Amino acid sequence: MEDNKTIPTWKQYNRPWYMRLGIAVWDYIKNVGLMLWSVIKAIPFKIWALLLGIGHCFQGLWFRLVHGDWRTKMSYLIMGFGCFSRGPKQFLKGFLLFAVEALFIVFMIFIGGPNLAKFGTLGETLQRPNPNGYGFIDGDNSLSILIFSVMTLMLMVFFIVVYIKNTKIAYDTQLRVEQGKPLSTPKQQLNYALNDGYHITVLALPLFGILLITVLPLICNILVAFTNYGRVDGVSHYPPAALFTWTGFDAFKVVFGDSAYGAAIWRVLGWTLVWAVFATFTNFFFGMFLAMMINKKTIKLKVLWRTCFVVVIAVPDFITLLMMANFFSYSSNTTLTGPFNKILQQWFGMTDTNIDWAGTATGSVWRARMFVIVINLWRGMPYTMLATSGILMNIPDELYESSRIDGAGPIRRFVSITFPYIMFVMGPQLITTFTGNINNFNVIFFLTGGGPTLMSDIGQPGRTDLLVTWLYTLTVNKGQYPEYNYGAVIGLFTFIITAFFALIVFNSSKSIKQEDTFQ
Repeated sequence: MEDNKTIPTWKQYNRPWYMRLGIAVWDYIKNVGLMLWSVIKAIPFKIWALLLGIGHCFQGLWFRLVHGDWRTKMSYLIMGFGCFSRGPKQFLKGFLLFAVEALFIVFMIFIGGPNLAKFGTLGETLQRPNPNGYGFIDGDNSLSILIFSVMTLMLMVFFIVVYIKNTKIAYDTQLRVEQGKPLSTPKQQLNYALNDGYHITVLALPLFGILLITVLPLICNILVAFTNYGRVDGVSHYPPAALFTWTGFDAFKVVFGDSAYGAAIWRVLGWTLVWAVFATFTNFFFGMFLAMMINKKTIKLKVLWRTCFVVVIAVPDFITLLMMANFFSYSSNTTLTGPFNKILQQWFGMTDTNIDWAGTATGSVWRARMFVIVINLWRGMPYTMLATSGILMNIPDELYESSRIDGAGPIRRFVSITFPYIMFVMGPQLITTFTGNINNFNVIFFLTGGGPTLMSDIGQPGRTDLLVTWLYTLTVNKGQYPEYNYGAVIGLFTFIITAFFALIVFNSSKSIKQEDTFQ
């Protein structure tokens, strides 16, 4: 029997559209809040599960040490001994484990250990002039100490995992010998790596790349936020000429406090979110309707129209954006103004027309923001058009025919058939695009450079600056005195925001919850 709670009442159908929209928005916010609460509640259980897992690992280590033979016990000192001491069949596996231990010891002696010993202070010896008059004598480099210390800690975790695996392999090999079972040969081990264990073999190198290129810089960026790496109170802390130290939450207090940074970050965050919303949904809806227009059966030369828009994608972003910035450029001297203003003057007889389209020269904030949104629409709409075109081509015609027979008009067919299909497939992409627009550096940097900068904004971000372009200004474009610690705080803040939308909202979308029900 059908549950009556799932059947909408006539009052729900007769509610005004704005009331239904408000209820839908409230339900979505409530669902996201419930998901956040479930995540917070799960944290203690995850920590407890992690502690239990660590306890089981040590319990297994003790069990294998007590019940293992002398070869297994020796593998606790010499990794791989429990393998290569049992004959040539296990030599390759034992040699690889021994090589991991040997390389780790060498790394710890010459690189890891010395840097990890200075991790608490980030160095104490300053660079000093050479008494002989030639150059300088190298001192400690705080940045190198930080990077290599984090790398060492990551390698230590990897080594512990391999070490535990080594004892398990040694004990399992012992059991096979005691039970009279044959040991695997190097050929069988190689076949396993290329067949049953192929996923481990193939993913090992990408995993290493992710750890080295993504995780390591991310951890270092987070740690820099807790230092004075920059120019603080007029004192430079830039290695190797100077050292930086741990300062706790001082950088956070500056960025989020009552300083100039504290007054600016919330304004920049507000514009960043507004920009992300407009940049995402204008591209989505205009691209969707453009695809629907091109895919109508009455439209001729569909390939030509698609090609015209694909050309925009084929040109690199920085070329397109620089061209548009120059095309709409402005100068108070009409002879030096941009091509678009000259076209209006010479072709259409608008001799007095000289418009600052980008708004950066005349300080028009709303015009600058409209400018970047419109240019981003022109540049990003073809991506949505192509993705939507593929979806439209795969919607069964029988659905539209059935809806016509039932008397549904174009709007009802769009609301009930076309739009749900598009959203189900493109929901994850829409969320990804939104988070990408939060960090959309190219459009802002090449079109307005973050401007306009008003008189009240001297030393602060411009009115079209996003968090990511402000971070660039503080670190790379700051000139002689970059403020890496404050930039790291803003980078961490941006990461938290994007992680929220990329993980929480993504997991709450219907494409993830109902992926098995879509046909």
